[in-house]
Amino acid sequence: MKSLMKKIAAVALAAATAFGMAGVAATTANAAEGATTTPATSGTLTVTSTNAEFNGKKVTAYKMFSATDVTATTATYKLETAWEKFFNGTNGVLKKDVAEADLSQAAADYVRNLGAQDSVAVTNFAKTASDWAKTEKLDPTATATAKDANRVDEQSKKIYEAKFENLAFGYYVVSPAAGSTSTTRHNDAMLVNFVKDTDTALKSEYPTVDKTVDNKKGSSAQVGESVNFKLTSKVPDTTEYTKSYTFKFIDTLSDGLTFNADSVKVTVGTNKTLVKGSDYTVTENGQTVTFDLSSSIKKQTVGETITVEYSAKLNSNAVVGDGTGNTNSAKVQYSNDPSTDSTGTSEPSTTHTYTFDFDFDKLDGSSNAGTKPFLPGAKFKLQVKDKEGNFTDVKLSGSNNSYKADDSGTVTEVTTGNAAINFSGLKEGTYQLVETAAPEGYNPASPTQVVIAAEYDTDGTLKSWTVNGGNNSTHVQLENKKGTLLPGTGGMGTVAFTVIGVLVVAFGAAWAIQRKRANA
Repeated sequence: MKSLMKKIAAVALAAATAFGMAGVAATTANAAEGATTTPATSGTLTVTSTNAEFNGKKVTAYKMFSATDVTATTATYKLETAWEKFFNGTNGVLKKDVAEADLSQAAADYVRNLGAQDSVAVTNFAKTASDWAKTEKLDPTATATAKDANRVDEQSKKIYEAKFENLAFGYYVVSPAAGSTSTTRHNDAMLVNFVKDTDTALKSEYPTVDKTVDNKKGSSAQVGESVNFKLTSKVPDTTEYTKSYTFKFIDTLSDGLTFNADSVKVTVGTNKTLVKGSDYTVTENGQTVTFDLSSSIKKQTVGETITVEYSAKLNSNAVVGDGTGNTNSAKVQYSNDPSTDSTGTSEPSTTHTYTFDFDFDKLDGSSNAGTKPFLPGAKFKLQVKDKEGNFTDVKLSGSNNSYKADDSGTVTEVTTGNAAINFSGLKEGTYQLVETAAPEGYNPASPTQVVIAAEYDTDGTLKSWTVNGGNNSTHVQLENKKGTLLPGTGGMGTVAFTVIGVLVVAFGAAWAIQRKRANA
């Protein structure tokens, strides 16, 4: 049984990069106290990734060799009983029968001689071992679920980690949950020589999708306007999938958005446009739209960017000023097992499209009341400022002091009554209320500007919004005052004086004649 306990020399370990670096001191001396500590036999193995889809995925570790008597330069490896069948016999990787006493050494030599770490031979062996363990339904040595590590890497990318604590030292086959692929290694299995606390990066990634609306995560639009959506992902490595590979974008629109089927464009890379019908299909089922690239995904270049673009119109069902807005959520469905038709799905990527409103209070400015009463009878148009700086009429639909923007609406002028008028379905921007006719006896008002502003969080949700900078108020008030007579010249005042003067002269003449007759 001496081969079972044979030490692997430091030089051999350095050359055996398939095993990785084996460097843990078995015994450390305390110079001050002259004491020794018990060699560690276990530690923490941490598998990390910045791939967001790794979060929540299970990672399985199978111990192929145990490692004992670990020092800074050596360790003793012993083949686990469960793996003897994998190596031994004509059907094993050794392709021959090896005596039990020599099997551990023969297996270790085989792995050591595969070549450099991450070489083709080593990565192929990792896949073969992982597939065999799954087929044989080997009991995992340990499992761990990836979660947010609450730290970032050098590029400020969030790190996710699956942590195996108190894991016995040994040589492990590490296999993440099915579905991840690698553009260089062409499989997801890893080999880890675990003889000290180790952080190892996941060598594959799961398909993801990122979705934007008008190149942002959150925006606003006016009811009747179209907004532009973009989905991006990467062409996965499908080398293991010899038959077919499922790859679909599944997009769910809220009731406030109407999908425009004629606007779809799908590209791969910088200049390859896919053909609808042969390269992809588009299927609508209620508010869910599926873009299926399964027929052509295996023909595409691994790692290139897939982009799906389309537009949707904000319709009359759009919610106004809500915390989540009118959402649009997309996920990727992808194959996750080369031997079956099973699939996995990515975490959804969501956008938020908002629409806003305000209340218009037309008040009687001539009233002496503490609270000005509403002033009925004024006629107004609502206008919006376009990109060129011009104001154009907003088409509306509605009645009874409630109006919503509507590109097919027939209302362009509203009349005030004894209540506030609500205008809804509006995007952020600059508007003006233009009075087209004042109530009888009142002076007309100048155009009144209305500015709707919004601020969004990084995930696209609405942080805050205001009307004319108001705090928690969406009311816009405008007063009209009664008209008054203004002074002028050449009016009735001059005529009156002239008439009076003539009468005075006539009266004087008549009096003089009467006096003369009396004296005669």
